[in-house]
Amino acid sequence: MQTRIRSAATALLAGAALATAAIGGACADEATDFFKGRTVNIVVGFGSGGGYGHYCQQLVQYWGDHTPGKPTFICQYMSGAGGVKAANYMYNAAPKDGSYVSMLSDYGALAQILEPHKVKYDVRKFKWVGIMVPSNPAMMARAGAGVKKFDELFKKQIVVGVVGMLGQDGINAQIMHSILGAKLKIVSGYSGTAPIALAMEKGEVDASISSWISWKTRSKSQIDSGKFIPLIQIGFNKAWDLPKVPLLSDYAKNEADRQILNLASGSAPFGRSVTVPPGYPPHLLAALRASFMATMKDKEFLATAKKRNIEIDPMPGEKIEPILEKVMATPKPIIERFRKLVGIKSS
Repeated sequence: MQTRIRSAATALLAGAALATAAIGGACADEATDFFKGRTVNIVVGFGSGGGYGHYCQQLVQYWGDHTPGKPTFICQYMSGAGGVKAANYMYNAAPKDGSYVSMLSDYGALAQILEPHKVKYDVRKFKWVGIMVPSNPAMMARAGAGVKKFDELFKKQIVVGVVGMLGQDGINAQIMHSILGAKLKIVSGYSGTAPIALAMEKGEVDASISSWISWKTRSKSQIDSGKFIPLIQIGFNKAWDLPKVPLLSDYAKNEADRQILNLASGSAPFGRSVTVPPGYPPHLLAALRASFMATMKDKEFLATAKKRNIEIDPMPGEKIEPILEKVMATPKPIIERFRKLVGIKSS
């Protein structure tokens, strides 16, 4: 009797496995049919010349080769409002048939937390395909500013150029000034981080805050020569090649301040990532997730990325979701204090 039961159970499990494989195969066939001969747009929330543009250009060169049906991926740039314009478009207007994916701002979650009345999306309803690399923002100072360590900013004032006071760089600069007491004179109004880096070379400003991976892509020669010096990085973990550069949270004076500094670090894990909008077909998302990670392991992809100073440290899209939930669950008192510190109105 027991032998018959075990045999029946074994047959059921085998049948279930075959059914699962058949479903998986059918989904793969459907993905191939959809993507074959198709152009898939990657909506980038910034211009073509910055870090997001560089990463998108690197990705589209290889992603199609690993995707069922071998579609053509192209970058579609939609800059505006620090990435909010593109996120709004993807959430509300972009076709949900599988032909549009996105490379949104790593600041998307914090933008929704801090200024929910200005965004027209719910970041929790996006799905992540994958992360090409996490991205710690870093403050870089020109050698002529006369500072080599962040600690020196508690005694010496420097001029920091930012795109906007309520942009990611402006907010981080204000947090350094108001919470940590760094002596920063903040000058806003630049059109982007690349023009600020040029202003640094001319001596018009002393420092700028941008993602470390973008610094390495855009200003590698200045960093290698010592013309630009990293002072501090913002994130939950240090970048592998900045082991001696402190984290913003290292300077927390108490738990209340640490909570603010942790919130400021909330964009780092999202880095340069690819998302799909709400309603994206699940079988196509599964296909893209698999092909994305396969692309991240492609030897030619990695070799050309290295030549272009594009760092790759990938993570499957599924793993960012619990991090997102934690960021979005930030208690309201912390959010309100953060808003007051940087001058953001509640509504």
